[in-house]
Parts: sequence; C-alpha cells; structure tokens
Amino acid sequence: MKPDADLAAVLGASPPESVSALPAATLSRLAEQIAAAKKRGQAETEESVRTAIAGVPFAVRGIVKKAVL
Repeated sequence: MKPDADLAAVLGASPPESVSALPAATLSRLAEQIAAAKKRGQAETEESVRTAIAGVPFAVRGIVKKAVL
C-alpha cells in the first residue's frame, strides 16, 4: 500500500495536500505513530472504564458500561 493510502486508512479520511506532499518515509512513520497512539488511547480508555466501574454493583455494571461507552 502507498504511504499516503496507509495514512488515509489510519486517519479515516484523506490527509490534507500539505501532508500528502511529505516524503514517503515520513508518511509511513506518521501513519505508524498515529496507529500506535490510537491503540494506546483505546487501551487507556478500557482501563479507565474498568477502574471507574469497579465500585459499581455487579448487577448494573453492564448498563453503566454501555452508558459510559
């Protein structure tokens, strides 16, 4: 896949022309860094939700989790 296409896939939209004009190696690194940041963010969100609902009674955790997410 082209680096520009990789970046578009990670972003969910085409990058601006000014970003697309960057060298291919830079676009690849940028796509990798954005993908890694998204993974970290998702993991941190999941951990935060687990921590937040730990004090919620088990019977209503599912409802609270749906409301939070």
